[in-house]
Amino acid sequence: MIGSLRIKVCGLTGVADIAVARSLGVDFFGINCWEGSPRFVPAARRAILLREIPANARIAITVNPTVEQALALRTEGFDIIQVHFNPDEAKTDPVALSKALQPQHLWLAPKIAPGKTFPEAFIPLADGLLQDAYQPNAFGGTGQRADWTAFTQTAQKHPSKLWILAGGLKRTNVVDASLTGAGCLDLNSGVEIGPGLKSAQLLTLTLQALLKNKQI
Repeated sequence: MIGSLRIKVCGLTGVADIAVARSLGVDFFGINCWEGSPRFVPAARRAILLREIPANARIAITVNPTVEQALALRTEGFDIIQVHFNPDEAKTDPVALSKALQPQHLWLAPKIAPGKTFPEAFIPLADGLLQDAYQPNAFGGTGQRADWTAFTQTAQKHPSKLWILAGGLKRTNVVDASLTGAGCLDLNSGVEIGPGLKSAQLLTLTLQALLKNKQI
């Protein structure tokens, strides 16, 4: 945590990267459990990684999970299930997921098209609400920037929630991103040398930029 700002590193695939993130004070650690992602980690490997992550910081990244799949990830040891989905498609049920998991174990990341804001109906369902860059054929991890203006407007209306900003965050823009009203910044491709391969140097420089700004 940097001041009141929390930091999440997403798409972790290796024990060494987790160790670096822990040494830098990262708050949340995301492991991709969706087979369509280049950062996907199989269940056997996830068990090894989870042992290296502190309690209450283990985030499972999913796309359109069923209630049964989400509960199975909780049983694996994940504290929070991050659900990416397209609100215009009936491939997942956020209401059912909220009831089964309880809001404190659920982060919702609906795909939001340009010009639209975070759907109000989803806000009571989860304690964490994530906005990523919109890509028609992808769910996060693209390195593109989200709509910060829309994100700020919605976050200001619902300050009791943890608002997570993702999408192309890196050393050169994290300070500006921290001014959007985000309670958590989600780092992924901007601190990588390849999909799932984090750079200790890039991660360190990115967090140092935030720390330096905090001290000014």
